[in-house]
Amino acid sequence: MKKIIKLLSVFTIAILVGTSCAKDGVQGDKGEAGANGLDGSDGTAGCIQCHTSDENMQIKGAQWALSSHVTGGHMSGYYASRDGCADCHSSQGHQEVVATGEWDNIAPANPLPANCYTCHEIHQTYTEADWNFRVSDDGIPFLVNDYVSDQSNANTCIQCHQSRIAEPILDINATAEVTITSKRYGPHHGPQGNMTAGVGNSGAYELAGSMAYSNSMHVTSTDVNCVSCHLASGAGSGGNFELGGHSNNVSVGDWTEGTKSVNVNGCTTCHTDQVSNGDITDFVSIARDANLLLIDDLRTSLYNLGYLDDDDYVANNNVTISDDNHLTVSQPHAAAIYNFKFVTEDQSTLIHNPTYAKALIQNSIEALQ
Repeated sequence: MKKIIKLLSVFTIAILVGTSCAKDGVQGDKGEAGANGLDGSDGTAGCIQCHTSDENMQIKGAQWALSSHVTGGHMSGYYASRDGCADCHSSQGHQEVVATGEWDNIAPANPLPANCYTCHEIHQTYTEADWNFRVSDDGIPFLVNDYVSDQSNANTCIQCHQSRIAEPILDINATAEVTITSKRYGPHHGPQGNMTAGVGNSGAYELAGSMAYSNSMHVTSTDVNCVSCHLASGAGSGGNFELGGHSNNVSVGDWTEGTKSVNVNGCTTCHTDQVSNGDITDFVSIARDANLLLIDDLRTSLYNLGYLDDDDYVANNNVTISDDNHLTVSQPHAAAIYNFKFVTEDQSTLIHNPTYAKALIQNSIEALQ
């Protein structure tokens, strides 16, 4: 009996193996003599378009394994399992928002970190079209202001990399004060899409001041977006998968230790002079240092007014906001707090949209004086 079961098992596996890659094959009608039937189409013809022998998929996988989407810890554990948070902190949550347009969904039973299926339409057509992004080119409606931002193939990124609604919502021209009840008041941790939407569309508070609001070339150029910079082909070699490509890293190393290296391939379209001179990393370093000083000026102004604690949480008299310790301020001052959170949570040291971010900071500083 055991031998019969074993033979049946082997026979079943053989059938499955023989048919698994013939998904689209049409069986020929061989007839009694078995000579007049037509061969079915080759089921591997679709698979082989992606599953080639050049190991490109393995290379992308090695790069992705070094992405902060994998190493950062924010797409696993607590947040991935929490209702609402899972919308962006799990692969299934992201796909559900894309499919339904609805937010604040129930967390999946087995949340996965971001992977190929998160961004791409894997195994829909079994052709190279499976690499299409899940998010369409119709644009993404921002949560904070309903502005529909179309950032081309970066729409997949800004689906999650956008601000959340921060209460209270401000009217910077109103005279009434507002009360902030959360130490985390601000746009949440990923307003990059809003920053690159820029003037009038970001949801940040454009306070009047000495600097006019304008967008940088990183926003106005049709050749530049999240994908063109963060997924530019890697500049490294010899198995260095940490820089460029699906690692999403535009730079590696440490600024303070002098080991930083910027992926030049993400800069060639615009920064031709710096790239040809081989000093793109120095160029970014100088800009970064100046931007950090400007950010710190706003931080100091807020701290001196008691609006921040030592860890940059919102505070009342430098004591962290809590259930029994709220902060009541004018709306322009609350806007300055929001703008500080906006530029720091963007995490690019203003580089995503330098001219716009600088105006937000400078005019916020002036509003606090």
